[in-house]
Amino acid sequence: MPKIAIVGTGLMGTSLGLALRNSQLLNLEVVGTDSSGGARGGAQKSGAFDRVENRLLNAVDGADIVVLATPIMAMQELLEVLASNLPEGCVVTDVGSSKKVVLEWADRYLPPHVEFVGGHPMAGKETPGPENADPNLFKGKAYCIIPSVRASERAAAEISTLVEAIEAVPFYISSEEHDSFVAAVSHLPFLLSVALVGCTSSSANWDDIARVASSGYHDMTRLASGDTIMHRDICVTNPEPIVSWIDSFIRELYQVRQMLSDTENIDPATILQMFEEARVARVKWLNGDYGARARQYNPHEEMPTFAQSMGDMFVGRKLLDAQKRIFRGTGARDKGP
Repeated sequence: MPKIAIVGTGLMGTSLGLALRNSQLLNLEVVGTDSSGGARGGAQKSGAFDRVENRLLNAVDGADIVVLATPIMAMQELLEVLASNLPEGCVVTDVGSSKKVVLEWADRYLPPHVEFVGGHPMAGKETPGPENADPNLFKGKAYCIIPSVRASERAAAEISTLVEAIEAVPFYISSEEHDSFVAAVSHLPFLLSVALVGCTSSSANWDDIARVASSGYHDMTRLASGDTIMHRDICVTNPEPIVSWIDSFIRELYQVRQMLSDTENIDPATILQMFEEARVARVKWLNGDYGARARQYNPHEEMPTFAQSMGDMFVGRKLLDAQKRIFRGTGARDKGP
């Protein structure tokens, strides 16, 4: 029976376990482990795992895929410990928000018989912990896949299969692009949320300001309630792209400041145009109309398909062959006489 071991049974790890349990992958063993007894207990209650192990090495023993779902700064030591305890052909992946540093650690510690394919689901909640896990957390969301330089087509295909099984969308990207793009749309929004809370709550008038704060403030500050350890590790491991996007945001905000600072010459038309451009850009984004080139592709022309890459592992050759025969038969009927 194929085995997936998930190291870290917080929100992401337990949600992944639940999504796999609800997937079409058959005869799959999903094992979890966590250094926190509370997280292990919550994961066990969730029903996301066939079993939850107290010991890391027991969890990964004989695993086909190992998923690191811990805070990023814990991954370096984990990779070093796991290096000599993983079976030949095992594929290691992660769900971390920084990719360059994790890929460097994997290249440094993992032996040649173990392959690493970085991963990052663009999904989450501001409420951490296994008790907040959601089997639909990844549904329809982009899932970044960043194969290491040593990763084979087979290894990348296995992670693509896992991603498709939880109904996420595989999105192949380089580590440099990933760290910059995610800094813009994930790390920066969190820091803006934190800065807004800090700016307002430190005011001498906060008691009165808080009384009038409503839905707009609530929505803008939601991210500040997120996992503090996770975001600390993001900032420590991806500082340059974050600083670059902070600088860009400061320039944008300063332009607004300039529009408003000369109170005698404020141009309503210019302000309206700025707001309208932002509104239209957001509407297009919500509608999926942003002109970006598609990345829902396989990085190698000969990459096995979903069924080919993992059919043997999760479905079984006989059942897969039967499915192919049914599909071919249906296709023949669809073509007509």
